[in-house]
Amino acid sequence: MENIVKQLKITNKDLKEAEIEGLLYLITTQQNLDSNKLIQLSGLPKETLKAFKSSFGNYLEDSTEKLALNDEGRKLLGGLELHPYSWSILKLSDEDLVTKLTEIRTEHNLNPVREYDQWFATIESSIAKAKMLEAKGLVEGKNIALMGDDDLVSIVLVLMGAKFNKVTVFDIDKNLLQTIQTIADKLEESDPNLRGVSKRVFTKEYDARNDFEINDLETYDVALTDPPYTRTGVALFLNRCVQLVKSHKDFSGSYIFLNYGNSFKSPEKTQKVQEVIGEFNLVIEDKIDKFVRYHGAESIGSASSLYVLKTTPTTSSKTDYLESRIYTYEDTKEEKFPFVDHYVFKLNEVPAKVIESQIALQKAVGEFCKLHKLKVVKTDIERFKPAGFTVTVILSNSNLLVHTWPEYKAVHIDLITCSPIHNKEKMLQSLQNLFSTQKVELKKIE
Repeated sequence: MENIVKQLKITNKDLKEAEIEGLLYLITTQQNLDSNKLIQLSGLPKETLKAFKSSFGNYLEDSTEKLALNDEGRKLLGGLELHPYSWSILKLSDEDLVTKLTEIRTEHNLNPVREYDQWFATIESSIAKAKMLEAKGLVEGKNIALMGDDDLVSIVLVLMGAKFNKVTVFDIDKNLLQTIQTIADKLEESDPNLRGVSKRVFTKEYDARNDFEINDLETYDVALTDPPYTRTGVALFLNRCVQLVKSHKDFSGSYIFLNYGNSFKSPEKTQKVQEVIGEFNLVIEDKIDKFVRYHGAESIGSASSLYVLKTTPTTSSKTDYLESRIYTYEDTKEEKFPFVDHYVFKLNEVPAKVIESQIALQKAVGEFCKLHKLKVVKTDIERFKPAGFTVTVILSNSNLLVHTWPEYKAVHIDLITCSPIHNKEKMLQSLQNLFSTQKVELKKIE
């Protein structure tokens, strides 16, 4: 077994050996396996699995979609003890709920609306979302908000007999909202144990680009969202969730469950999402990879990760998320930005020999650029009366701006670059040495 796994590793460098063994296990154990099913089971992107299939093609039956071993493949893998791979570290399901939700999905036959970035989760994933709420103690007696619910998590909570105080679904899809209300009414009529439940399930037609009604703000204990997978979409929907949940001055916190999916070959997108989360001063209490599986969305492995976010006393919403294009089909320009590093430095107690001397100041700025390989194109310096300088440095990849206040022994530096900064972890130390002060504050803007 070790030999075939290592051979496949040579042409599948992005996969771990354990993942390769896991794929071989699925091919040998799953009946009627096709490419889409393999994507759902593994959570790996379509292109990654296409490359794997090509590298193992000599051992598979000739088929564009089906994945079945040929005679050579059966001979190769037949005597091996292959081990399954844990594609997700947590699975929550319930066979009875699977049956009930499947019947509901079949009866109502909803279709995903691509203009709203809808990809329906599998039945098991819809149930897992609700079960995770329960596992975190966020159901009984709680107010639950769903920013979009094409996965029918609200209905799963009803089917569970959950003793929530209220569930509110905010969605732009009017047809979906009507269907959810109809299902809740039918369930109440058919099961005496669910008497009154339809009066605790609310639906509101809502476009996230608009403000909430005042009585919706800070009302909920937890909010769930599976937003459009653009940076602006994630930021906007997360901002709305922050507005919906209750604020806390202590550390008990409210919760936001955020689902986000992207190919493991695009880690920069994950980093951007984590930056957005940090902007709201939210804590990532848990992150569960490939927690939700979808029908479709093969480019991201038909899967998304669950971020369990907890509010802190400093969590607050923003007022500057006004971008109108939030859905993937709109091809937002922001998603095409290759790289931006933006830092702000505040220096205090800078000695007069540096801050009051044009020569010393220019030397310090020039040395900083050399140390961190910031290629200088042009430098301008302006002297102000009665004191103070502004140094503008045009870089080959953006700019550096320095302003001084001699009367306060203070220097402010703003650095923006569109290429990675050399030894950026040592920038603070460089400024301490060059400006002869230990009092340097650093803030990463982007």
